[in-house]
Amino acid sequence: MRNRIAALLAAFAIPLFGMLGLATPAAAAELEINYVKDVDWYADSSRECWSAPAAAACIQRNGDDIWIRDNTNEGAWVHVHWWDLDGSRHGTCTDNLGSSKVWTMCNKDWTDGHEIAWYLEYYDDGQWWSGFTQTTVV
Repeated sequence: MRNRIAALLAAFAIPLFGMLGLATPAAAAELEINYVKDVDWYADSSRECWSAPAAAACIQRNGDDIWIRDNTNEGAWVHVHWWDLDGSRHGTCTDNLGSSKVWTMCNKDWTDGHEIAWYLEYYDDGQWWSGFTQTTVV
């Protein structure tokens, strides 16, 4: 009788411990780092923008683009930091081309219907500034 009980317990325990041993914690999404391309600005009503005298940024829902404009001659880069609110992706789009390029753009391929949070970070008058966090459904 003891052998049957031991065999029965083993029959349930082995698959259970095997599944627990294979379980791994969810991995955090890797930071996506992109640098802008010099692209001509075109009219599109699907953009949501935030601007300050020193810099501006827009998220374009139609095309999943991040647009950045550097309005200073400080020589510092302008960044848009973004993250998908479901936690699956996050990253930075960096304008390293300077103010002479007017509008620049990073292209992202976000999942349709997801909500993206983002903010602009720029250098002006000797210090770093951050814009308000915006959210855009793409």
